[in-house]
Amino acid sequence: MRTLDWVVVGLYFLFMLVVGLYFMRRAGRSVADYFVSGRDMPWWIIALSAVATYTDAGLAPAVTMLTYQGGLLGNAVWWIPYVIWMPIGAVLWSKYWRRLGTITSAEMFGIRYGGKFAHMYRGVYAVFMCVFIIVLMGYVSGWLGAALGPILGWEPIYLILFSAIVTTIYTTTSGLIGVAYTDAYQFGIFLIGNIILVPIVLMSVGGMEQVYQTIETVRGTNAESFFSVSFPAPGLDSLTIMAFVVQGLFFAASPTGGEGATAQRFMAARNEFHAQVGQLFNTLLTLVVRVVPFIFLGIIAAALFPPNSVAEPGEIWARIVVKYAPVGLLGLLVAGIFAAYMSTISTQMNWGASYIVNDFYKPFVRSDESEKHYVMVGRIGSVLIFALSIIVAYYFVEGLRSWFLFINSVVFAFVLPLSWLRFFWWRLNIYGEAAALVIGLPLSYIVWFPLGFSNEQAHPFWQGFLLLFGSGFATIVLVSLLTPPEKIETLREFYRRCRPPGFWQPVVTEFSSEERQQIKSETLRDLIDCALGIAFCAAAILAVISPFGGHWSVFISALLVSALSGGLFIGRWARRGVFRSLGKTGNAENND
Repeated sequence: MRTLDWVVVGLYFLFMLVVGLYFMRRAGRSVADYFVSGRDMPWWIIALSAVATYTDAGLAPAVTMLTYQGGLLGNAVWWIPYVIWMPIGAVLWSKYWRRLGTITSAEMFGIRYGGKFAHMYRGVYAVFMCVFIIVLMGYVSGWLGAALGPILGWEPIYLILFSAIVTTIYTTTSGLIGVAYTDAYQFGIFLIGNIILVPIVLMSVGGMEQVYQTIETVRGTNAESFFSVSFPAPGLDSLTIMAFVVQGLFFAASPTGGEGATAQRFMAARNEFHAQVGQLFNTLLTLVVRVVPFIFLGIIAAALFPPNSVAEPGEIWARIVVKYAPVGLLGLLVAGIFAAYMSTISTQMNWGASYIVNDFYKPFVRSDESEKHYVMVGRIGSVLIFALSIIVAYYFVEGLRSWFLFINSVVFAFVLPLSWLRFFWWRLNIYGEAAALVIGLPLSYIVWFPLGFSNEQAHPFWQGFLLLFGSGFATIVLVSLLTPPEKIETLREFYRRCRPPGFWQPVVTEFSSEERQQIKSETLRDLIDCALGIAFCAAAILAVISPFGGHWSVFISALLVSALSGGLFIGRWARRGVFRSLGKTGNAENND
């Protein structure tokens, strides 16, 4: 790194501090201001903040690595579930969470369930979630070392500590509103730097034609499968694909998906329409826009590095940057990785602190303090969570691909059925809810690591995932049926807020036939929108990757499908007045 590079990095860190201090006064007014931005977050900030949170320090090395290893379909390990859950999240879960009007997902337990056990479980769940967030942050920090260690020559712990001071200052001072606005800026830095890098690397290696020729030479008979865009593919047999589809259908219950920081954005939206449109825009950014530069770089890497020639494939992106990035751009790329890391970490710090304050400290420790007192506790909790995550990153996170699949696909497989059962089945009770978490978390770790299901050669992904998912579904339903149901009054209050579809017959008896018919009509409309959204996302991805393999008929077909499904989707939302409703504040009723 030259002086100019360090100047670029220094200016980035300075700007983060300025933003944090700018939002400090607003964030300190109340718990709602600090953790859900006073429920005044516009759709475009929801989208940019959410995609920035998904775009941690691991995205550049991970997508480059997965493309290098698995070709054009290498990223299907997360594309398949995300293609399903993200459009469903835009249509369904975004409005459900916004209608609930909670600050955290744990607060829902006091609405969906009743009694002392539900109240106590809210605190237990908050502790579980804090532990999970600490582990998740440790995993993200591990990727920071893989991304920047080869570039700066620093040990991972020094990289983490270098960014920790600034991240802690702007996160603790500005709350979610500051985190969200810095996320948007950080995502821009990260994406622009890597977009600029691609043509520079391409020119240096002789262009795409030279890349294709080298891959055919290096990969031999495997070159055809590298450029394939059809299933099944190596590592993606029919059962594995089915497991990813199931995961996508239920991923709204995963804290790495629809119930985590994403749900926090929904709760912070100005109204449910801002939540829906924000998630829709986030879907396009997450699945397509942000990954394109790294598909290029992964393909180029396949020409530069023969298979099995790199001990840690997660470092390939960093090696390309070191070799080809000129002065100035190198600093921008380093700042971009710090930005990606800090955007994710800052979100998780605020998210974790919300559980500490809203679901543990306030209900169980000190319930009559001022709003400023709770904000102060939130700031202390943010620092504590970050400090503990650094310990996890330093001592425990090894084998990034195994952790990638565990964090993104396995850790909450046992609890995924809750995403449907909470909203679609009246008979689910707090005991079924609690059994999923108490049994599922430790069991997931035992199955994936001590029992060796992380070894993809011995155990394809579908074996461990479907074992946990099926066991979870059976356990949740069985425990719920063997224990008393929730009180009808409690369920009716929950139903009035969310108005979900599904099996609610004993609960909706007091509703008029017109109200029940309205909910049925909304459900049918939503199912059509979900199908159109999934078709658009799948076709958009195919339209992006198929030209790399010369699959022009697939490209034209995918382009037509994406245009048709996307046009129908947008048209249906426009006719219902969703986009006009973005000018409104506060929650609003859905238009039919």
